[in-house]
Amino acid sequence: MRREEILLNYMNDHSDEFVALLKEAVLLESPTQGDKNDLAACRDYFSSLFTKIGFTCSVVPSEDGRYGDHLLMEYGNNDNKILFVGHYDTVYLKGSFEPLWRVDGKKAFGPGALDMKGGDIQVYMICKALIDLDMLPSNCGITFFLSSDEETGSLSSRKHYEYHARRSKAAFVMESAKGDYIGGAKIGRFGRGVYSFFAHGLQAHSGLEPSRAESGLRELAKQAVYLEDLTFYDKNNETLTVACTCLESGNAIWPTVPGDGVLTVDVRYSSEQLADKYDAFFQGLKSFNPKVRLETKGGINKPPFDKDNSGNKALYDKAIEVAKVFGIELKGEVIMGGSDGNFTSAVGCPTLDGLGMTGDFVHNPKEYINLDCVPLRGAMVAELVLRTLEN
Repeated sequence: MRREEILLNYMNDHSDEFVALLKEAVLLESPTQGDKNDLAACRDYFSSLFTKIGFTCSVVPSEDGRYGDHLLMEYGNNDNKILFVGHYDTVYLKGSFEPLWRVDGKKAFGPGALDMKGGDIQVYMICKALIDLDMLPSNCGITFFLSSDEETGSLSSRKHYEYHARRSKAAFVMESAKGDYIGGAKIGRFGRGVYSFFAHGLQAHSGLEPSRAESGLRELAKQAVYLEDLTFYDKNNETLTVACTCLESGNAIWPTVPGDGVLTVDVRYSSEQLADKYDAFFQGLKSFNPKVRLETKGGINKPPFDKDNSGNKALYDKAIEVAKVFGIELKGEVIMGGSDGNFTSAVGCPTLDGLGMTGDFVHNPKEYINLDCVPLRGAMVAELVLRTLEN
């Protein structure tokens, strides 16, 4: 029997185990900035799982009091290894789902089932299969870094992903695929910048002498329209989007034209060159009213994940060949949302993303995964890991 068939049989035989473990993980609610005890309970659950199959697990302090701590899990020889990328935090406040866990036919629902506890449990099943079946070469290793702050931008975990990516042959990001298609993958992601523009003007009474004001609110309102109008799609194969996410200025109950305020924008860049060009522009943004001073804070917080990078392309080509063996036509997409794969790719580690669950409604209480896709995709990723390590 071929190795691919053995792996698929293993995944099919252990599909009930996958569902049971995912249910346990989902029931351990873990909002990114939630109760520290809840976050620790979820983190420790994964530590216990991986310890049982021979991994060495270490808690990595987040060094940011807003978040829980991260988890580093390592198996085998670290000189020839691959990196699995995951996170255990979710965007949902505790109690957002009722019930917390539900299976309806071939779909499972629950907070983080799709994004991305399903992918995290899939990593466990892949590793368990390779160990149980004695398929992992003796001179190879696996690192799985599980972070606690991905949903808020990986502020404290980024450096850890970059460190381990530099020491790995490839990074497999177990975030969800896009939609229900069994052969979905993500082969590139836009970069992201977040900028806050602070206006410093002069306030005045809104009834007695509004003309004396140098309004920070008016300035930022004009900037909001101007900045969003910078957006363009597929212009010389480049895309830039600017979205205003928050404008704070003044107080509704005061008869005052506000002098100060702050406007925050979320910017997505399709390339590193575009990111550098517009980052410089935003850092030096000029005010419409010369009597209102603008101050910029923020910058690029996720570099673009470049689909045309030679290492990324080679890994994707290899994945296409592996998928064919399992009867899957792999279809990679470039998406505008970021992940920790942006960081692993940017430091030169060949990266393939979207290898976790299929499903829909990410960051939505309707979030679900397709259980019937799990065994085939798990076997596919397991075989891809082996071919990467054997190369």
